[in-house]
Amino acid sequence: MPQRRSDTGIIIVVVVAVVVAAIIGGILILGFVALNSQSSSSSTHIFPVQHTGNIVNGLITVSSGGYNYYPFTLPSRATSIAVSGSFTASGGSGNDIQVLILDQTNFVNWQNGHQASAYFNSGQEIVGSITTNLPSAGTYYLVYSNTFSTFSSKNVQTTVDLSYYA
Repeated sequence: MPQRRSDTGIIIVVVVAVVVAAIIGGILILGFVALNSQSSSSSTHIFPVQHTGNIVNGLITVSSGGYNYYPFTLPSRATSIAVSGSFTASGGSGNDIQVLILDQTNFVNWQNGHQASAYFNSGQEIVGSITTNLPSAGTYYLVYSNTFSTFSSKNVQTTVDLSYYA
């Protein structure tokens, strides 16, 4: 008779151990599934998406002594910001134009004839390529300047593109 009690006790211990193991296993599996679904639903926010756009494209005319500007604003999460393009100027004795890319502060200083730093400055050129990287989000200005020409307006065939990740 004592042997039966011993067998029954062992069976009860085994059954309890199996039930406890099943409960713990179920909790671990549910936790793993929840973790995987959470990380896969937020994965769209982990990897930034590339954005591209055109700032200016076509033929523009810049009056003598004047300038044309094209503002563009980058969102706060923008990274790997690149501006690229080309231009060809014609008109006047030099057939030239100056192209600049400035941030908002430097654009205001430049407009008012004060010292300004540009992220890109072509100098006076007939044909040129625009290639620069910008450091951060904010408002920038692409400027075609003919302020050095007293008499002649300039025609500029140009295309400039912007790309960044956010």
